[in-house]
Amino acid sequence: MAVANQATLIDCLQTMGTQAQRDRLLPRLLDGEPGATAISEGGTGTEIRALQTRLTDDGDGYRLDGDKYNISLAPHASLALVVARYEDAGHAHTALVMIDTKMPGVVRGEAQNTLGVRELPIGEFRFDAVRVEHTHLIGAPRDGLRSLMRIASMNRAYFALICANAAKPFLIDALAYAAGRKILDVAIDAHQHVQRRLVDIRMRAERSRWMALGALGQLLSDDPQALESCSIAKVTAAQDLTQSALDLLALHGSDGYRSGGVATFVADALAMISAGGTEEMHRKNVFAQMQRHRERTASATAAIAATQASSATPAPANKPAADRVLIDRPPTIATQAAGG
Repeated sequence: MAVANQATLIDCLQTMGTQAQRDRLLPRLLDGEPGATAISEGGTGTEIRALQTRLTDDGDGYRLDGDKYNISLAPHASLALVVARYEDAGHAHTALVMIDTKMPGVVRGEAQNTLGVRELPIGEFRFDAVRVEHTHLIGAPRDGLRSLMRIASMNRAYFALICANAAKPFLIDALAYAAGRKILDVAIDAHQHVQRRLVDIRMRAERSRWMALGALGQLLSDDPQALESCSIAKVTAAQDLTQSALDLLALHGSDGYRSGGVATFVADALAMISAGGTEEMHRKNVFAQMQRHRERTASATAAIAATQASSATPAPANKPAADRVLIDRPPTIATQAAGG
């Protein structure tokens, strides 16, 4: 998860940063200085419209104030991409600010005590009148939302890949365990219900992998479908990983429930339910994309109908309606309806 966050920040600088920002910051990230992406806030999560962290004009530069909550790597990050609200002429915009966490006014809390993923420190940021120069902005402060969508979508695709790969070593161990565990001299992998669990884990991992790769491919090729696909990939992969973890726990029985690798994996897998955005947030995003697609399709259909209506020769008044061209139906269906 830390590597996914780091890779997303690197892509952000490569695709959206200035040459000066790339020269100054990329070597630090590539050399392993940890970076954090600070979006979530206490009480509102990742709902961009409810951001309370503010970027305001302050003479020749800007001022950053607010709090960020539940941020991966916050306790140790050297750099942080902060998402803030910026108001201009009565309109609210989303601004992206890349700051050094040693800047005056940046305060971070201690690592939180979490159920799983104990190796990934998660904490909070507080920004108290942090002086921000123009060189700290990623793009214009009014254009941050589109850039943020790419950043968040790439992170979701990477998280889906994590889910696909995380179960692999545990599946290898489970196969060996099922082959060696015998009841009445019969290995438990001889039973179909055990085989089914093992195969399901494998199938979920492959499903998650190809969905993630497909979504990432769309994102890198600027396909408008990418935002929806990345959310679908992340939600599906998180669900698949959680179910696979529970199947592994069932396969190992009481041995799996004891403190150790399998039990730790179950707790870690549960983190993916909310990491990178909750399932509810992603479903909301997918629904919004579905609505936009419907509206675009309706507009395109109306435009085609208007064009055809203006250029077509009017049908005789006594011509049967079944013989007219049906512009809102596929040609084959229209032909069949007309008796063709």
